Amino acid sequence: MSARRLLIDACVAPSVVRRLRSDGHDAVSIFDRGSDPGDRAILELAAAENRAIVTIDTDFGALVFRDGLVRVGVLRLRQARSEALADRAGELVETHGADLEAGAFVTDDGASARVARRE
Repeated sequence: MSARRLLIDACVAPSVVRRLRSDGHDAVSIFDRGSDPGDRAILELAAAENRAIVTIDTDFGALVFRDGLVRVGVLRLRQARSEALADRAGELVETHGADLEAGAFVTDDGASARVARRE
């Protein structure tokens, strides 16, 4: 497994950050950078630090696809209990880490994931 550089959105449980770090990833919570600066600033920060975003927020899809803002890898998780969310995040980062590094938008559909790759 390759270690991935990840920026975890404010809406994601701290257990996800802990899990991803324990899996060996360079996972940083947005709160490690201060207060939540908003989705646009998170996109810019992720691009500047070469990190994929892990979020539950659906707004990133609109910002990336509709508004054409900075394109970084985004993993959008489904809302779940903290422990289940951490497990699912670990699975998806392991399975789709290369996609995320290539700037793909990975959406958790529960039993599977949809991947929209950069064109």
